[in-house]
Amino acid sequence: MTQNSRNRQRRFRVTQRDVHTSKNLSERLANNRNTFLIINDYPEEHATRYPWLAHYISRFPESIEAVFRQGRLQEEIPGVGETMETIIGEFLTTGTSAKLEECICDTPRTVAELVPIPGLGAKTIKRLYQEVGVESLVSLRAAIDEGRLKGFRGIGPKTLAKIEAYLEKTLLKT
Repeated sequence: MTQNSRNRQRRFRVTQRDVHTSKNLSERLANNRNTFLIINDYPEEHATRYPWLAHYISRFPESIEAVFRQGRLQEEIPGVGETMETIIGEFLTTGTSAKLEECICDTPRTVAELVPIPGLGAKTIKRLYQEVGVESLVSLRAAIDEGRLKGFRGIGPKTLAKIEAYLEKTLLKT
């Protein structure tokens, strides 16, 4: 084996630390951030990239940190431009991103409780939060009990039944 081939192998070897870093980064990017971004009027076409990017990074064969340090993010990962490269770099160096945190800081973290509910997408969650004041499972239950969701665009009888079933199952656990 030549020195060049050994260097090439070493360059593409992914260590346990690299896997942890990539996994951690992908979790931080996915962590319902797109919903918070949409709620806070971040352009939807940009917000919806975060879960896709998180998925892509979690399966990327190289260390994302190494790719970033070598300045290859934009060439190696589709959809990553200067802004996203800056955000990823911030995540890798500080564990967070000021740009993203600025976009989501005005929304209560409990809004994330609404994300797994069947039939509710980011836009509906945004409208529930802004128009009805729903910011948690408990406030959603109260809104239903008080009849504030009757006639709410996007939540018909079938969706309402799914929501109520989810709330019954989830709120009984707590």
